Amino acid sequence: MELPREQPQPGFGERIARNAVVIFLILAMVTLAFGLAWGIQDLRQDDKPASQANALGGSPSSESVGAAIIDEIVDLLKNQYVDKSILDEDSLRAAAIQGIIGALNDTHTEYLTPAELKAGALSLDSSYDGIGASVSDSTGVVTIVAPFRDSPAEAAGIRQGDIVLSVDGENIEGWTSGMAVERIRGQQGSQVVLEVQHTDGTKETLTITRGNIPIESVYTEPKLEIIPGESGTDLVDRDGAKVTDIGYVNITQFHDRTISELRTKLKDVQDKGYVGLILDLRGNPGGLLQATVDVADEFLDGGTIISEVDADGNKKSWSAKQGGLATKLPIVILIDGGSASGAEVLSAALRDNGRAQIVGVRSFGKGTVNQLQPLKNCGDPSGCGALYLSVGRWLTPNGDQIEGVGVKPDIELPMTYDEYIDKGDIQVFKAIDLLHGK
Repeated sequence: MELPREQPQPGFGERIARNAVVIFLILAMVTLAFGLAWGIQDLRQDDKPASQANALGGSPSSESVGAAIIDEIVDLLKNQYVDKSILDEDSLRAAAIQGIIGALNDTHTEYLTPAELKAGALSLDSSYDGIGASVSDSTGVVTIVAPFRDSPAEAAGIRQGDIVLSVDGENIEGWTSGMAVERIRGQQGSQVVLEVQHTDGTKETLTITRGNIPIESVYTEPKLEIIPGESGTDLVDRDGAKVTDIGYVNITQFHDRTISELRTKLKDVQDKGYVGLILDLRGNPGGLLQATVDVADEFLDGGTIISEVDADGNKKSWSAKQGGLATKLPIVILIDGGSASGAEVLSAALRDNGRAQIVGVRSFGKGTVNQLQPLKNCGDPSGCGALYLSVGRWLTPNGDQIEGVGVKPDIELPMTYDEYIDKGDIQVFKAIDLLHGK
């Protein structure tokens, strides 16, 4: 959701006139909320067509939004409004769209400009040029959900939970995450300067050289060095001893190659005869529905993986099939505040079906089904942008809502950055203890 920028306060008469313009445009822009579409990102349903219904729930008649009176208002403004210089069509259209979306109080529904779409704001391609970090504006400010593993962002010192204050020296107060993505992404080899505020309150200005970000999603080396400066890529216990009987898999997100990557790694896990597996989903922002379901299937022989309740109250469920590669291996899942969407679905699916314990802190709480609705009625042949809107909610196998709540771990174990530096990865240590029966 875009926050309003601070502006000088107009006089009373000017406020009335401006409000009339905004009211007109809010009504007019309702007619943009139509179109054919498909789901794109967060737990996308590849086979589910988007709704073609009127945004107000009725028939797509222009009279439903009072088209005649709107035309009359527009004519009056064009002909008689005292300050015609403020009647900038693009700016007013953007304000009207944000007014409509703001009224929903739904941070997952947003308007994407043609430029944002072109920049790949919702892309889940196998690679892209940028810094390698996911962002969210759900708290009203642009926040780093997580830097991608081995990314330019991570190398430069970007951390989970950082608030982005400025981009290339420009204050970004009031920006949406889409606006930030459009400015932060750029050609490989070019640089972007971000001022960030870390979770401890300190501020830092970081110069990041953009790279081509390959979206590999499954790793068998620890996400964090277990004992900073000592353990390297080894899985070790709290005493620094190498752990050789427990497997480790880190899934960073869910895209169309995740399942093939995972199966390769799980075959290696099988061959080594481990007594348990640590499944690290910390900082995983989610991804595609089918990829998430396929991953869950490798750990389950049956049971519900996830259910969706749509706008009409209809419920649809996805169930596990037999034949997964790791359906018997004891599992401990690690989650944190950056674990969102697909990571939450997978965690709840394995926990609710009795296949895993969860260690960490409550997850992000993104349990909304979203679809992208391309808009076509703006009169611009080059494109009108799109509405990325919430069309349903995800429920865990136990029937719990994820949206706004998150997944609560079985064992709550917070770990700050300073604690990690001083004590090592205490969440991994706890997972090792549980899998060793301690």
